[in-house]
Amino acid sequence: MILITGGAGFIGPKLAERLLKNGEPIRILDSFSTGNHSNLSALPGHVEIVEGDVRSASATRSAAKGCRIIYHLAAQSSVPASIENPRLDMETNIGGTLNVLEAARSNDSKVVLASSSVVYGNATRTPTPEDEPLVPYSFYGISKMVAENYCRLYSELFDVPTVVLRLFNVYGPGTNKGVMIDLYRKLLVNPKRLEILGTGKQTKDYLYIDDTVEAFLLAPERSKCEGNAYNIGLGQSYSVLELVEMMLSELELGDVAVAPKGGVAWAGDVELTKPDVSKAQQELGWKANTGIAEGLCMTLKWFQERLGIIDGAKKLS
Repeated sequence: MILITGGAGFIGPKLAERLLKNGEPIRILDSFSTGNHSNLSALPGHVEIVEGDVRSASATRSAAKGCRIIYHLAAQSSVPASIENPRLDMETNIGGTLNVLEAARSNDSKVVLASSSVVYGNATRTPTPEDEPLVPYSFYGISKMVAENYCRLYSELFDVPTVVLRLFNVYGPGTNKGVMIDLYRKLLVNPKRLEILGTGKQTKDYLYIDDTVEAFLLAPERSKCEGNAYNIGLGQSYSVLELVEMMLSELELGDVAVAPKGGVAWAGDVELTKPDVSKAQQELGWKANTGIAEGLCMTLKWFQERLGIIDGAKKLS
């Protein structure tokens, strides 16, 4: 049995789908505060769904019973929300991780933590390697940094096998947040004017969902599981303005006034992320295979199917 916490969100159902196809029985623990039952309805096989919160030690312990691997995806994952409510962020991301680790300790489970590139803050080196000092710029970043260290210490002190994946901006069909869907929704409202948060020069790495799932599958099998951290990203970065240009070109939308608001997009935003992904390549045998053009096209097709076609846009097939 494999447990996925927060498994009804964006990444969880895709991971569950792959595991089910590999013949693994799956249990999902989710509070459904942000996750959705509909995300699980099309999974190709039986999934045991437990409605519960990782902030509850008893619920987490019960859900982890008999599980050889725990993929810990449950989190408060919004930087702005962490600024608005640091306590909820701390209780979910630090307290929830502690509960998962205690449950793993009782069940001899491996833990794969979904961490984030935000642990680096404004990195001094780009491409950024895993040994870059962690100086988070948001409460979300702090909570993920602390969660990582709990994983490392549970491995060192209690022999709980753990591995940490520092995910860069994950996107693709099924996403419900992030810059791509934000831009698309704005164009649905007004296909002639597109307002961009910040200067538009924010430059980040974007990782396609299928490549993300592959990293999760490899991590518990190929890592030493001693609290090791890995950058999981494309290894290439693009500005928001470059994304806009690619989107408009793919959709064949002309005569769109692009209007950056200027300033900072939101409090705590890190405006440059570019990972060094060589460690994951060398130790996990993992490398992202989906480039931004291909991934963006597949994502836009999904947006058209689920959100509707922008007035004047080309229908993608």
